[in-house]
Amino acid sequence: MYKLLALDLDGTLLDKENQISAQNINAIKRIIQQHCMVVLCSARPVKAIAAVIYNTELEHLIRYFISFNGAWIYDAVERADIRFTPLSRKEVQTAIAMLAENQFPHHFFTRTNMMICSPNISYYTRYESDIFAMEIVFAEPAYIAQRDDIVKISMVGSTDFIDNIANKIDEQFHLQYSLSKTSNHYYEIMKHGINKGDALHYLSQHLNISAQAVVSIGDQENDISMFQFSAVGVAMGNASDYVKSCADRVSQDNNQHGVAFAINQLWPV
Repeated sequence: MYKLLALDLDGTLLDKENQISAQNINAIKRIIQQHCMVVLCSARPVKAIAAVIYNTELEHLIRYFISFNGAWIYDAVERADIRFTPLSRKEVQTAIAMLAENQFPHHFFTRTNMMICSPNISYYTRYESDIFAMEIVFAEPAYIAQRDDIVKISMVGSTDFIDNIANKIDEQFHLQYSLSKTSNHYYEIMKHGINKGDALHYLSQHLNISAQAVVSIGDQENDISMFQFSAVGVAMGNASDYVKSCADRVSQDNNQHGVAFAINQLWPV
């Protein structure tokens, strides 16, 4: 029997209204009662992950969060980091130079806020600020470059813009950073080696759970590393054909309770 289920949030556990359906909640509660651990894995910061299950039946049942695409692993019961992996100052400085040279719209994340260098705030930056309930702070690049707590840098824009820059940045920087497209409008830079799969591996070792006992469910390219680590990787029905091709199974989409559908197949009632 599987002992750990890793769940992506946006486009997976959450529907188009950013809600968790009763069907998904009931399925998750059932396997937790059967002593399966559930971990929430997201590009969101810890505070925004916690907000998703606040005032739901899952609030006191889910203990561990994998945040910022794996850069922050958090124990919500102990209220303590299991691992926090920010970018080094040199890595931030290199990224700032690249962003300035190319004039890519972007923002920086610390544990508690979003930082920008330009007074012209992108719609996509405002959207993340709203949905994550994080303050946007303006700061000069030189100040940001001296911080030790920049955990993630997000480039933002239209679908075409993100698709165009992804290949360019991958080609130039794939040996220096972990690079990840987290949706059609966000492309992210983190410390090299950091991804959801690496974090899931780290947490599984921390919990003394083998990969053969792990299931993961997701819908975006940043979830593929979880599929690669897990015994079973499940792509949502709303995932792209490429993401589906990297998974072991395909579920229903996030507006059809795809998490519950997958759970009921893998943990039969």
